[in-house]
Amino acid sequence: MESFWPWHFVSVPEEEKLLRRDLLDLRGSFAQWSIMLGILILRVAYQGLNPASQIGYRTQSCRGLVSWWDRPLVAGWLETRRQYAVCGLWLTWLLSLCVWSSGEDYLHLTKALGHVGLSQIPLQVLMSPAAYISTARPSAASILSFLTSIPQSTLTPYHRLFGRVVISPLLLGHATLYLLFFAQSSHPEFGTLLAKRVRDSDVQCGLSALFAAVALLFFIRPRGGSMQKGRGSAGSMQERRQAFYIGHVSLVGMLCVAAYFHVAQAQKYMIQSFGAFVLNGVGSWVMVHWGR
Repeated sequence: MESFWPWHFVSVPEEEKLLRRDLLDLRGSFAQWSIMLGILILRVAYQGLNPASQIGYRTQSCRGLVSWWDRPLVAGWLETRRQYAVCGLWLTWLLSLCVWSSGEDYLHLTKALGHVGLSQIPLQVLMSPAAYISTARPSAASILSFLTSIPQSTLTPYHRLFGRVVISPLLLGHATLYLLFFAQSSHPEFGTLLAKRVRDSDVQCGLSALFAAVALLFFIRPRGGSMQKGRGSAGSMQERRQAFYIGHVSLVGMLCVAAYFHVAQAQKYMIQSFGAFVLNGVGSWVMVHWGR
């Protein structure tokens, strides 16, 4: 176990804690600046595809000649192997940021997982299909779609997977390691530190954020592929989409509010996420009403 798990509970002097705090902020900055670099690369790569290549790909898709990468990972799933691979590579990059310069400090690694995970929520919001419940243009472009020139229909599966494959594992890892630390640490009055800390408001907010993250994993959007055509079924589908959107956004809001009050270092990311939500909503509204 010692060779498999190199991180341990260590005592850190006060001056070292400040340096580690700066290192956590640096990780968050790297994680967010890498998003900017990724957006730039995506825009250049997508615009570099000549129209003939895009038409040829769509023609092959219509004929059923889809590559192995562009087929679902499991029959019946919505996302493809390519989409899982991209999100898996991004998770690997973020995990490497968490491990970088963590040494043997268990708590530093634990904090890094949460810090880096929360730094990705603004990106998740920016590529969300804000016009999902619109009857006029439900697939109107998000801000990230507009910035990268990638159609929203292509980005939406990444939006779904990003939450499940990237953000949730980081936040769940953060919470699990902290709870294990609390459970293994003694307290003179409560027996374990866990029994003491669950009474504190910051931990209760963290657990609320964890509940919202887990609930989002199981809150699946409705699928209309098997719906029969007709006014009644269309109205029913619209109602289901609206209910899903309201529930989904409410859970995300709960996660962000709980994270905001969980720890001060999360507040800037949650403010960014709120700004991204407003910007994305206004942008989609403009595109629905005045966009081509």
